[in-house]
Amino acid sequence: MKNNTLKACPVCGNELVISKLKCPECDMEYSGSFQASPFSKLSDEELNFVMLFLENEGNLSKIQKETNKSYPSIKKLLNDVNLKLGFAKEEKENINMDFFKENTCEGIVKVIQAKLQQCNGRSKMAMLRGAPLDIWLAPSGNGIGNSGYPDLVCEWHILDAIVKKANELNGIMYRGDSAAQSGAKIGSKEFPLDTIDAFISLKFYGASVGSTALRRSTYYAAVLAWAGIVENHRSEGKGGYIVVKPEFKNYK
Repeated sequence: MKNNTLKACPVCGNELVISKLKCPECDMEYSGSFQASPFSKLSDEELNFVMLFLENEGNLSKIQKETNKSYPSIKKLLNDVNLKLGFAKEEKENINMDFFKENTCEGIVKVIQAKLQQCNGRSKMAMLRGAPLDIWLAPSGNGIGNSGYPDLVCEWHILDAIVKKANELNGIMYRGDSAAQSGAKIGSKEFPLDTIDAFISLKFYGASVGSTALRRSTYYAAVLAWAGIVENHRSEGKGGYIVVKPEFKNYK
């Protein structure tokens, strides 16, 4: 479904107001200042999501299967729609800057934390697809939260382990995000054990060989790229991957 409502002036970009209504039957016109529907603020994707949400009576699992989107992506769409329709307010976690004074981490974790401290605990990280995401020091202090997958904290020790594992693989590590997204089994030809999603799911998230995994590598890779530790690459036929930058290739 297309949302064909003209939302902004094509000349100056300011928000438009409805000043005249006309009956198509009798040509009667009414002038004034009329409020537009809040649904006019929604993008095509968000409007389609609302229709699916109603059609499936709010069952997010059904919507996930129908759209082939991850649960976090569906939840984010729902949150975005609620924000635009005024049913929710955007809340930002308070950042405990004292964390940076008290913490004494080393290695690549120290590099990431130093950059986050320079940004006062908040920043934006680029994604290979879509708009940049907000990131922040998690309230628990154990890693970095992000607006794309609100339930995920990219934990310091897991970020550290990914870089070490990538260096064991000569500095290149495939993400495995497409395999995780499609429900491939860990250890299968489509989802090798040395991909980021398989590796961290087995070592840190309680998965086992032969099970499926959530797509977390997208966010871990983006954090490492934001910190300047790796380069994050799109697929060149074998899936997306990270390359550890030369200054961190001896990190073990």
